[in-house]
Amino acid sequence: MKLEYSILEHLSDNDNGKFIDITFIQDDHVSLRKTLDELKGRNMILVDGTSERDFELFGIGNDRRRSIKAKIKMNGRIYFHTLRSRNEISGSKDRKKDRWSLSYFF
Repeated sequence: MKLEYSILEHLSDNDNGKFIDITFIQDDHVSLRKTLDELKGRNMILVDGTSERDFELFGIGNDRRRSIKAKIKMNGRIYFHTLRSRNEISGSKDRKKDRWSLSYFF
């Protein structure tokens, strides 16, 4: 869930209509790929298939980290804003609770 939020936040903040490199968001390439496939399956993002190239013919091994580029769709934008509003609401409740406990002492 946190990785989903990080990906959608990065794509939403840097949205310029083009594919954005998101390889650096997580060090674990497998979990990043799994989360991207899940988001793509739910029709929230587009993943650029041409960013992964096979350079084995040129003598460059395929064991290197490949660049992953993605773009956010409208469904992803709506889902991201829903997640963001949930976080803000839960944060505001906690702040109200803290204020109440402090006011009790005065």
